[in-house]
Amino acid sequence: MPNTIRDLHTVDKDNYPYIFEQNATVSLKSSKGLVRVNVYRPKGEERVPVLVTYAPYGKDIPYAE
Repeated sequence: MPNTIRDLHTVDKDNYPYIFEQNATVSLKSSKGLVRVNVYRPKGEERVPVLVTYAPYGKDIPYAE
């Protein structure tokens, strides 16, 4: 029996000068899987470029070279 997929998505608009969405769910096109992502975006409505990073060790572990 597969694990139940829970909604872990939270949105924080008050504690930062930007909007922080934690654990937003993104469905994968190539399979029935999903990934959880953190989204940092400005509070305004203007269009801005997107920066994407990924690593094999988890999204909440700080990246260092």
